[in-house]
Amino acid sequence: MPAQAHAARVPAAGAVPRRSPPAATASGEPPSNLLWWYLGLTRHWTGAKPRLRCQLLFQTHEWIVDRVLAPEVNLPAVIEDLHPDGALARALTELVPQDERERWLQFIRLVVAALRQALLQPVTRRNEAWVRWLFLIPYAVRVRP
Repeated sequence: MPAQAHAARVPAAGAVPRRSPPAATASGEPPSNLLWWYLGLTRHWTGAKPRLRCQLLFQTHEWIVDRVLAPEVNLPAVIEDLHPDGALARALTELVPQDERERWLQFIRLVVAALRQALLQPVTRRNEAWVRWLFLIPYAVRVRP
């Protein structure tokens, strides 16, 4: 039997490097239900309109992974990130072109406030459904026309 060939993946010129795959998939272990759920909604995340909303969704999701789902979560520091002028609000605002900031400011405020409220939930309520809810928060906030 011939050996299977593995294609080398070469990024296109100017491509933004992607983060490495989640540890579960990189290690050969089956991904968690949460990962399958998230990947199953990829077309919704990437289909968000306008394009800027899609970028804001992914920036928020990255913050959730880095700050909330990290193994050693420092809750007081995470809560600090969720003030109106905190790290998440600043990161999201930086993605918005200057001439569109007024339009998107309410969206950013609502996302940050909802995440803050979610993180103030008692630890006993934090399960996989709670984590899914965190990812859905920025998707559920509507953009005013």
